[in-house]
Amino acid sequence: MTYVDVQARHLEGFVETLLKCNHLYHPNSDSIALLNAVNSRRQIEIFDYGRSADAFTRAFGMRNSLKCLRALSSLGGTIHQYERVCDLGCGSGAFSLAFAYLADNPDLELRGLDASESQLLLSRELMSTAGLPGRFAFERRNLPAQIGYLPDLTIASYWFCENDYVITNPALFDLMVGREMLIVDYEKIIERIAICLPRGFRILARNSALVEIPVALTNFVAQEWASVYSIHISRTAD
Repeated sequence: MTYVDVQARHLEGFVETLLKCNHLYHPNSDSIALLNAVNSRRQIEIFDYGRSADAFTRAFGMRNSLKCLRALSSLGGTIHQYERVCDLGCGSGAFSLAFAYLADNPDLELRGLDASESQLLLSRELMSTAGLPGRFAFERRNLPAQIGYLPDLTIASYWFCENDYVITNPALFDLMVGREMLIVDYEKIIERIAICLPRGFRILARNSALVEIPVALTNFVAQEWASVYSIHISRTAD
């Protein structure tokens, strides 16, 4: 499945799903101020989600979901093979939403882990409102930590940029990865992961692209295009 296929077959429906959740994404004064502050600094940000979970979701949630959908499109039809999925540092559920939408799999078991209860409340509301097929659970967990099982796939968006020490610690990195892992993050973080990938892992794919923001979402996403960088890794047989 190419991105063109995703645009033609899925993007319109995903826009409808996002708009169904518009009460979580509609900009307010706090989210606009946060977005302006981040854009003015142009650096990797570390957010206090306990205090700004709602503003962060309204400022960046839709854009991040579109980025994650683009990254997931590289999996093509194999996305249906991942039934046990764990969203690490799931935040307000941007990656979970995109995965569940594109997988469209009633057998999906997706768990989201995050340290912020405020973010988890938003992710639960998001998935409940979206009404996508599958079973979803979101729990508070201080990461990095042992997940407790080996998922078919772990997904993570902008978690490693806030926990970059994990990239160079093979033992901690190992805790984060299921049989495979798909990461969406800043370009420099993806580059570090590729360079520092520990023994026992291999790169399946690495992608970069521009995502065109659909016109119907311009009131929520204050830009026309967004860059997305991703890396797909797996454990090696040995």
